[in-house]
Amino acid sequence: MTIPTFSQIKAQVAAIRQKLPQAKVIGIHSPGRWTGEPRKQDGEQDYVIHQCDSPLSFRLVLRQPAADNVTKVLVTNLNEQDLSDDILLRLAKRRLFQIDPWQIVRSLFDAHAVDPRLTRHAWMAEALLELIPSEGYPSARGGFLDTETVWPLLLRQSIDLQAETPDLTTLLKWSLDAEAMARFRQSQDDFRREAVQWLAEKAGPVAETIMHCVASLDRPDAVPIGLATSVIYHPSAIGRLEKATGKLEERYLGGHGPEPEHMQRWSAAATEVMRALRHTESKTYRQIIQRADEILGEVQAEGFAYLSDTSPLGFDQRLARVGKRLLEVVERGSWDVVSELVDAHQAVRRHDQSAREVRRLERVDMALRLVRWLKVSLVTGHSSLVTGGGTSDKGQMTNDQGPMTNPQSFAEAANDYLRVGGFIDWARLSLRSGDPVRELSEAYARLFDRATEFRQQQSRTFAKLLADWTAAGSHGDEVISVERVLEEVVAPLAEKGLVLVIVIDGMSVAVCRELLSDITRHEWVAISEPGRNFNRPGLATIPSKTEFSRTSLLCGTLRQGGQEQEKAGFAEHPTLVARSRSGSPPVLFHKTSLSETEDTVLAAEVRKEIASTHRRVVGVVVNAVDDHLLKGEQIDIRWTRDEIKVLPALLHEARIARRLVVLVSDHGHVLDCQAEGRPQPVEQSGERWRTAGGDPAEDELQIEGSRVLTQGHRLIAPWSERLRYGIKKNGYHGGLTPQEMVIPITVLSSTDDFPKGWSEQPIDTPAWWDEPSPEPVAGAQPAPKLKPFKPQPSGTLFDMETEDKTPVVPDVAAPTWVSHLLSCPVFEDQKRLGGRGVPSDEVFTKLLSALDQRGGKMTSVALARALEFPAVRFPGLLAKAERILNVDGYDVLRRDDASDTIELNRDLLLKQFDLAE
Repeated sequence: MTIPTFSQIKAQVAAIRQKLPQAKVIGIHSPGRWTGEPRKQDGEQDYVIHQCDSPLSFRLVLRQPAADNVTKVLVTNLNEQDLSDDILLRLAKRRLFQIDPWQIVRSLFDAHAVDPRLTRHAWMAEALLELIPSEGYPSARGGFLDTETVWPLLLRQSIDLQAETPDLTTLLKWSLDAEAMARFRQSQDDFRREAVQWLAEKAGPVAETIMHCVASLDRPDAVPIGLATSVIYHPSAIGRLEKATGKLEERYLGGHGPEPEHMQRWSAAATEVMRALRHTESKTYRQIIQRADEILGEVQAEGFAYLSDTSPLGFDQRLARVGKRLLEVVERGSWDVVSELVDAHQAVRRHDQSAREVRRLERVDMALRLVRWLKVSLVTGHSSLVTGGGTSDKGQMTNDQGPMTNPQSFAEAANDYLRVGGFIDWARLSLRSGDPVRELSEAYARLFDRATEFRQQQSRTFAKLLADWTAAGSHGDEVISVERVLEEVVAPLAEKGLVLVIVIDGMSVAVCRELLSDITRHEWVAISEPGRNFNRPGLATIPSKTEFSRTSLLCGTLRQGGQEQEKAGFAEHPTLVARSRSGSPPVLFHKTSLSETEDTVLAAEVRKEIASTHRRVVGVVVNAVDDHLLKGEQIDIRWTRDEIKVLPALLHEARIARRLVVLVSDHGHVLDCQAEGRPQPVEQSGERWRTAGGDPAEDELQIEGSRVLTQGHRLIAPWSERLRYGIKKNGYHGGLTPQEMVIPITVLSSTDDFPKGWSEQPIDTPAWWDEPSPEPVAGAQPAPKLKPFKPQPSGTLFDMETEDKTPVVPDVAAPTWVSHLLSCPVFEDQKRLGGRGVPSDEVFTKLLSALDQRGGKMTSVALARALEFPAVRFPGLLAKAERILNVDGYDVLRRDDASDTIELNRDLLLKQFDLAE
């Protein structure tokens, strides 16, 4: 006889109450006797269950009082005919209910029929009765209870696997729940077997393998195993990891050898799960990827971890491969492997870990930029440097436009450093911090040495030209001496509007380049002097020491002094005073007056003066860079606006007040890169200069003239960055290198209302900074087959002689298909639909021709340069071009934000505009 269970009784009660919510007494006919406890509780509901073997026992139980939340259940083997009407009238529906699990299930789902694939499993009905949710089961669709309804409910209620149609990703996410896995392992054999079969039908055969791992392993290793399989079953590992495959199958897959494509699906799903977790910075994420590496080690496949896009070990291995290729280029001058270096670099970028290692990726980018610079600069004229030899004085270097001879004038040398050299030093000095991966760190060191060797030669040339220029008392218009900056830059701007002068003490050109790359992403644009594309370089005093150079800058005349002299000199500068309102002369704030206790970022007095429309010129001195030179050797700093605590507040106030900002330094600096400490017995000397006496050494130069502000207007200073006279510090200044002597002068505007004659600067990064090579891409797309070109009619019955409908094709070398596009009626329609501000045909010609020449893909900076379009406004231009070219939403032109690359699908363009043959 079948003994009724509490689950069956409870389910029967629930089924009855779906139609009779107020039922309190329920009779159940069962051949088996109830042997359980007479009182049961389920949540807030109490059940009193009695075994009634006679009508008398029915009457006795029915007379007993019961609380409102108590349901009386009377179990009997008697038939309804054995019970009198007075008993039946007290029972729900005046009848006895039969214990039939599937009948109860039908009632619970309000179903008329049940899928035969379900009813053949008696255990399933019992499970459904056992797992009734508190809100009850939903009604079966169409009154038919099928497997697609039951299995998701059963899996959710029994093992917390929630998915209407489970796939591998859902399954693997569930496998991370150790408690849910334990419930699966503890469930009945019938349930586990049938559940695995159903999951395999829905998610594919690999689901069976995954569930085997869940059932047989003590740890939640399904996802880590999937990550490990991305290495072991990788197409590149075929034939190389048979032993590892065998160990994995034996240890984790029960000796079963699944199909490689199934394992690759497992791997892809596991990777998807991890990428969803990646942004949570969770402990679970770290544990999983570390466990995957442990599994690779257990099966002896860790040497191939670089094949994985998720493995931390693989990320380091990819970086090591970059180091190996980089060393080949630097040590051997193997320019033929540069493409392999680029491929290795792209593999690092594809790795998930790259999103967490931004600074390390930036250094790899900088290394590639230096390699591109070396390739275009040294192969032609300085190839001996690549192999470790010397440099001929007749060698050539290149700037961003192509080969040029060594500078013949000091102005040329200063401008070249401002335009190109600062970028070289930004990239070069970023490698000082090396990398945790030994192979890459060693490659950085060698690349740094090679780049420094070339920079040393340029520094020597610069210093010689500087010495001649200084001795001759030269001036000229191409270089602005530091004492003339207020006169030639700030005063003309103050005549037309409000100006904030930010002096960042010690800011080199390299630091300024890095800083501007961040500032110009935040509502500020750099503008150029009238009649120039780029501002002129500034020149520090000699020696480039703060007490000389900063005082000369802020006073407008060559002199030595301190903060008091600077404040007075700035307020009394004749030209600035002439541009100021009466009673509101220029005002200068130094470090100690920039902050206060009430406002830890920027003092109220400073904010007030910047906001004042009466104070035309406000100056502030920021010491962040100069302070970093004293103690910063073990800090890998990134020069952004947020790194300089006071700078965001200054820029914020200037933007609100609509002030132009002049960002300038008083001198630059060199960082300590194993500089030789050379003691000097003379009394008057600095970190990087000494009083003239005796002959200068090989790495020194004697310089004299009115701009030398030491006694006698003469001193000796190093042209090499690898020499110091003072104590060891993070950095120094006072020498004759362009890093110390050339000062950047940048004018920033937060509005489009530029002063008359001033214009937005075009992109000023060298070509090698932003794009792989200056040559057209090899193997460019072949010319497309176009439909025969037919001029479009004017739309009138007769063409009027006074109306010229011939499309205006710019005088730019362009592929034939671009000319056809400009005359295409679909293109004209798209332009009309594009609204205001549609780019001109000339812009489209340049845009499409540049992309076509490069094989359909360019970085956004490189493309903006080709169009001679300001980088800060380029996203807006691109958005308008996409609106015209992307007919019906197809990606003819698209931007990949991750790589900052613009891609043109020429074939799709020709199809969408009906130009293809």
